[in-house]
Amino acid sequence: MRLEELVNKHYDQLNQNDIHIWRYIVRNKKECSKLTIEELAALCNVSRTTILRFAQKLSLKGFSELKIYLKWETSKEVEKETDAIKIMCDGYTRAINDVSKRDFTGACKLIYEANRVFIYGSGDIQMVVARQLKMMFLHGGECLYDFEGLSVDETFFSLVNPNDLVILISLNGESNNVVELAKKMKLGNVKVLSITKLKDNTLASLSDENIYITTSQINFDSNIRTFESTTILYILAEILFVNYSLYKKKRMLEM
Repeated sequence: MRLEELVNKHYDQLNQNDIHIWRYIVRNKKECSKLTIEELAALCNVSRTTILRFAQKLSLKGFSELKIYLKWETSKEVEKETDAIKIMCDGYTRAINDVSKRDFTGACKLIYEANRVFIYGSGDIQMVVARQLKMMFLHGGECLYDFEGLSVDETFFSLVNPNDLVILISLNGESNNVVELAKKMKLGNVKVLSITKLKDNTLASLSDENIYITTSQINFDSNIRTFESTTILYILAEILFVNYSLYKKKRMLEM
């Protein structure tokens, strides 16, 4: 059981001095794991006996056992940090290997045969990737129209037609705005190419073609704060552009 769990379990027995000691410890776990009971008492401005009683209220035998918990938890945090870096790097490797083996023919065909291509990202990162795709395709002689920051109203729906393609980028593929957009495109016989995470999602099911990506998630602390690496989206954008350029060259040679 972690110290946080012991504090929660015995919280009703703790007084203001105990709470003060705990707040200092939780902010300075690594430092406290190396202190003597006298040093910790001085830093918390309490007596040696108060520190001892605090430990005993947590059902510990004394200060020595409290230090054992602190040393164990701080060493585990270091391991978690190392594991987090490894998880991210391994995730990059797997994701890149997966994308490199993907067949982009269907996606490239949709882009090549579309009269116009509209692109939309459902979040901040997705919008940045949409802009990146727009710039790369423009460099390759293709114009992608993004509607970032604009409300998708009836004007847009009357603008697109079955000869167009809409590219939708959404990690989860479940946000209301992007799902509603895909549904209306389907009703209007407008083709949809989506980019989502590798999981069952509504957007992918509504799309003519879907490009899946895999991401890595890590937890920073016991409060379950998570970080999801989305670097693969930027890599995918470049790989899609290269694949399309090669596809376009091949199609033009066949004409």
